[in-house]
Amino acid sequence: MTDKKAAAGNAGPMEMGMGMARKMMNQTDDGDSGPMKKGMGMAKKMMGSESPAKEGGSEPNPMMQMCREMLGTIRKTTDMAAFATPELRQLFAEWLETLEDEALRHLEECGESDAAGLAKALNISQESTAYLIAHMTSSGKVNSKVRASGKSKKQ
Repeated sequence: MTDKKAAAGNAGPMEMGMGMARKMMNQTDDGDSGPMKKGMGMAKKMMGSESPAKEGGSEPNPMMQMCREMLGTIRKTTDMAAFATPELRQLFAEWLETLEDEALRHLEECGESDAAGLAKALNISQESTAYLIAHMTSSGKVNSKVRASGKSKKQ
């Protein structure tokens, strides 16, 4: 069945969809490149049509490097989640609860603290403290204030 028949409405949904896909992949009726072909061309330009090894270059394409890093992070997260047994999840939950209790005791003693001070008091990283504060805030155990650090301004 031809694209003209599909466009004329004499075709079923599958034929009509295939006709539209062919048009998008190849050309529109007026002979210009279709949007899919243009988009693929743009993607090839952004990502580099050849790999650095084929071109003799030493630096990887930044777009491809970013994609590799994202996929690596996703794989690592998936692997960790796959191995986290119910027992390990329970142990983590218990440890987190103990850490929350220590944080609450520290806050009751000193009244107020920033993330760096709380991290030092709990002997954990500021990144872990940020997670702990967010977790405790979402459960209503603490109130948190947020203000600009000044680090976002261009120097």
